[in-house]
This record gives sequence, structure tokens and C-alpha cells, in this order.
Amino acid sequence: MKNQINTILLLLIFILAFFLRFWHLGSNPPSLDWDEASLGYNAYSILKSGADEYGNFLPLSIRSFNDYKPPLYTYLTIVPVSIFGLNEFSVRFVSAFLGTLSIVVSYFLVKELFPKKSFIFYLLSFIFIAVSPWHIQFSRVAFEANIAQFFFILGVLLFLKGGKLGHFYFLSFISLTLSIYSYHSPRLVIPILLLGLIFIYRKEIKENLWWFSASFILFFILMFPILNQMRAGTARFSSVTVVNPDERLGGSIEAIELDQERGDLFGKLMHNRRVVYTREILAGYLDHFNFDFLFLNGDPPGRHHAVGMGMLYLWDLPFIILGVLGIIREIRAIRGNRVLIWWFLVAPVASALTTGTPHAVRALLYIPTYQILIVFGVIRFIKGVIRFPFVTSGLLRMTLSVVFLLFIFNFYYYLHMYYVHTPNEYSQWWQYGYKEAVKEVTKIEKDYDKVIVTYVYDQPYIFFLFYIPIDPSWYQQNWGDGEIKRAERTFGKYVFHNIDWMKDSQQKNTLLVGTGEEIPGNFPGIIKEIYFLDGSVAFRIAKT
Repeated sequence: MKNQINTILLLLIFILAFFLRFWHLGSNPPSLDWDEASLGYNAYSILKSGADEYGNFLPLSIRSFNDYKPPLYTYLTIVPVSIFGLNEFSVRFVSAFLGTLSIVVSYFLVKELFPKKSFIFYLLSFIFIAVSPWHIQFSRVAFEANIAQFFFILGVLLFLKGGKLGHFYFLSFISLTLSIYSYHSPRLVIPILLLGLIFIYRKEIKENLWWFSASFILFFILMFPILNQMRAGTARFSSVTVVNPDERLGGSIEAIELDQERGDLFGKLMHNRRVVYTREILAGYLDHFNFDFLFLNGDPPGRHHAVGMGMLYLWDLPFIILGVLGIIREIRAIRGNRVLIWWFLVAPVASALTTGTPHAVRALLYIPTYQILIVFGVIRFIKGVIRFPFVTSGLLRMTLSVVFLLFIFNFYYYLHMYYVHTPNEYSQWWQYGYKEAVKEVTKIEKDYDKVIVTYVYDQPYIFFLFYIPIDPSWYQQNWGDGEIKRAERTFGKYVFHNIDWMKDSQQKNTLLVGTGEEIPGNFPGIIKEIYFLDGSVAFRIAKT
């Protein structure tokens, strides 16, 4: 009977997790952003023609906007696109599906890390991951980081099982390789994490050395096809890294020159580039423990969190502190504690090397460490209250009821902000209005010689490819030559660049699609105005 009740509880939590990730998936967030549209259209292009939008046959890196996206999300999206068509739901389906599965995998990971814990410990882990705002946010959008996180968690789980049954090492390294094929951050985090796991489980590895060695060799073989593509992807890294001499060393060089003029022998040492880079990386790393980022407002991009929410619930804070203190006290006695702390420490390493920290996407590999720490904190809190000499059974129930109600309030607040306020306040972050603009333009574009679309909101061409949709085989022959200018694209009668009103308004028989600032509101040629969900003007469509 007890096992049946436990199974029912787990099933109910799974249903809740599924609901939170799939309900209104195609309409909230309110629009695809440019990266989602790119992933979807390239999946559609490969499905229809076997090549990406540029005509690269079965590429191992998706060129997209010259940021060379890892390929796995695009290839997995071919399946839902073939079933549901090219739309928002099909593009986000893979993320929502694997995001839901990652909760299940995390449940078994917790059981593997802490085999002597009670069912309530595992149940709470399942709950807190299922309702995590950080995890829900990225399970509902087509972000490669979310599927990378699934394969990352699965890889760690299989690694732990490999200590008992050596052949699981094969499956572990395959899963970790898939994580690397999914997103950039695991390419740095996985090697560092593996160093810690190998040290912690060195005894089991020694007992299964043949399996581990063969699996490690397999890992490098599987990595080989993508090595050249990873080199191509350095263009993306170079655009976001803090280790950038052009941007970081100017002040350092000036300081060295000043010290030399003053005869300071230690100036060159104090302002050495290695010192500068170390400070930048350390600052980026510590940014991920920022209170505002974690519990109040998240990071700057509105696509990464709900309005008025951090990446975690404010309710989580005291329990995280209690959990960390409890784990550190027993870090030598319990190996699972050492794995958890090592994972927690290395999760933001890749993000720390980039600009714009803290960054919720690049540090997504934190999950499920925070949620497990919360469980430790909750259990420790309950045990502490029970042991307090003046606590009666009635006071205990009241205390636990208050804690539970605060959690429910925080959870309800998050859902309210996510579904009610976030779409309205953050619709601009999601490039809202492109779908509506494409719909209006395609009705009338046959009557015009040229259509000029603004580049203010970035990468407008991909939305026209996606929503029309443009035949991939045709586009592969007509996208242009090998050069890509970020703020300028052309295909067919479509021209994409920021509108120069004095010049473009003088062109004959041309349709203009611009922002409210680019096209005057009193212009008599305005055909349609499209609004963001907060009521401000997103686009004006006008004829010359």
C-alpha cells in the first residue's frame, strides 16, 4: 500500500511537471525569438532538402547568424516539424519534452548519489526540480542549453552506475558527447567535472578499468567529427569572451606606461594581462552568486526569466544556506556530497569566461544542484525544529504549515507573473510582431517591386523564411554569396536593413516595414500598425 501511494505521488508530480512545460507552449512565450526561428527553419530546411539554409549538406554545426550553433537541437527538431508542421509548438517541443524527462533523470540521480536517504528526500527533490522557475523557463523555449542539460544530467547518472556495472561508462560518455553536440558550455564544464568524478570514484574506475578506458576512447572518437566545427565556433566564443585583448588591456597598458614613467618596478607585474584576465574571470564567476540574479530579478535579458522573478524562489534562500552548511559538515563521510559540491562549483565556469555575467543560459548546468541543496536544507530545518526542546506537536504543525504556505504563495506568484504579466511586459524581448508583420506583408507583397524590412530588432530575414515559409531549396540558391553582413540581407524582392526614412520613403512602389521611430505616425501611406502586447508600436507597414 505504501509503495502504491509513493508511486501515485511521483506520478502526480510528473503530471504537474509535464503540464508546466507544455501548457500553452506555442503561445507563451508570446513569440519565437530569432534563435528559435533559426533552429526551426534549419530543421525544416534539412527535412526538405538535406541541407541547412546555406546549402551545407547535413552540417555538424549550424551556421545560422555566423554564430555556428551546435547541431543536435536542429536535428532533433526535424521530428516534431515533420509531425506538427513548422510552427512555434514544434520548435519548442524538443526542449519541453527533454526538460520533462530531465526531472525524471534527476530523481534517479539523487537516488544514486544518496542511496541511504528516505523516500521523502527523493520526493522533495522531484518536486523542487519540477517547479523550478529556472528549469521551467528554459524548458519552454527552444534553447540548446536545455537539451544539453538533459544529456549532462543523464551522463552523470550513467557514470555513477558505471562504478557498479562497467558497461554504463559507454552510455555515460555517449550522453556527455551528446551534451557537447548540443551547446557550447558543456565543452568546458564536462572535462572539469569529469576530473572530479574520476578522483572521487577512482576505486570503482580501477575495478572497471577496461570498461572505463574503452569508454574514454569512444568519447574521443565521437568528438572527432565535431572538432573542426568547434574551431569554426570559436568565432562565437571570441565575440563574447572576456579574454579579449582589444577590449580588456587598454587600461592595463596605460597603467603600465604610467608606472614606468614614475619608475615603479612592480607596475608591469601588477597590471600584467594575466592579472587583468584573472580578475575579469573571477568577477564573472562570482556574479553567478549574485542575490539579485538568483532571487529577485534574474539577468538582464527578459527572455531568461519571468517579470519580478530571479532564477530561484526567494523561499529557497534560507534552505540553500542550511543545505550548504549541512553538506559541508559531512563532505568527507558521504561521496554524494563531494559530487554535489564539485558540480555546484564548476557549473558556472564556462559562463565566467564570457561577457554579460551572470548569464542564466550559460550557467544552466547548475540544475539540479540548487534544488538538491534546498532539499538538504528543508530536511535539516525540520529536524532542527523537532529537536528544539520547547516545540510541541501543535507548534511543529503550525511551523511546517507556515513554511508550506510561503512556498505555495511563492509558487503561485511565479505562475501569475509568468503567464499574466511577463508576456505583456517582455514581448519586445521575444521579437513579438514579426509573425503578424509577415502575415500582413504576404497578403500584399505581390503588388510591390520591393519590400524593405528594418533590422532594428535583429535578424528579421529568418522570420520571413520561417513564417512564409520560403522553400529551402530555392533559398539555398538565392541567399547570396559567402559574405554575411549582420545588419543587411537580401533575397528575392526582400531587402533587410535599417530604414533611412529620407531615402527609402522616396523609392517607388516599395513596401516599408519599420519601427514606430523609423516611420512617422502621420505618414499617409501607412497600411497597418502592429503593436507589442504592452500597447506600444512594434511595426508600421507603409507604402511609398
